[in-house]
Amino acid sequence: MRLKKWVLGCAAVGVMAMSSVSSAQESVRIAVASNFLATLKSLSQDFTAQSGIKVEISNGASGMLYAQIKKGAPYDLFFSADAKRPTLLEQEGFAEPQSRFTYVTGKLVAWSPNADKVNPDLKQLKASNPNLHFVAIANPKTAPYGEAAVKVLQHYGLYDELSAAGKISLGENIGKTYHYVVSGNAQLGLVAKSYVSNPDKPVGGQFFEVPANLYDPLVQQAIVVKGKDTPAVQAFLKYFKSAKARERIEAFGYGLGD
Repeated sequence: MRLKKWVLGCAAVGVMAMSSVSSAQESVRIAVASNFLATLKSLSQDFTAQSGIKVEISNGASGMLYAQIKKGAPYDLFFSADAKRPTLLEQEGFAEPQSRFTYVTGKLVAWSPNADKVNPDLKQLKASNPNLHFVAIANPKTAPYGEAAVKVLQHYGLYDELSAAGKISLGENIGKTYHYVVSGNAQLGLVAKSYVSNPDKPVGGQFFEVPANLYDPLVQQAIVVKGKDTPAVQAFLKYFKSAKARERIEAFGYGLGD
């Protein structure tokens, strides 16, 4: 899969002290799980405006990004949708030791843009609903939110029924899953809460927040792939852990990490 890339920001004037990074180092390359993309873009724009340091972002499923890093993809930081992949990268020698930290705890919701036709409350959802053609979930093999979605549907006795009816649509990552619903190809999606809580891009419809005890905690960890001591990476991490950034992260519907 070809990764989507954004380059955010341009030089700012009157910046903070962390802008004392040499021009050759004024960029940070980040691989991020799709669920956190919108949040990271928002944070990166503010960071660049303050520091003049550019942020290059590539997003995808955590499993895919993990494989890319092992093949030598030139990232400085990796923000995963789980703790498993950053831990493996550290153990396997593909990331900086002792640089791993929990940055958020994710939340899963069932979201329907047309709740009058498809009730997002999974306790009341009927696979036989004639308005329900597809339920979108992320691929559980590569996306932690997909793993969580399968467990939740199984808990409500819906997974086998929906599968047998051919009504489950798999997105290669949680972002694709969300867009299946936005486009109308699926009438219901089990997506990250951040997609329906985005303060920069409100969405319609209704969502049902899945009880957290129905799936393994979505503990999302980040790790420095390389360049732990470079000024640009240090500046970004300092900003990311600031009170201002943490408040913004909460606004996107996440629980805070370390």
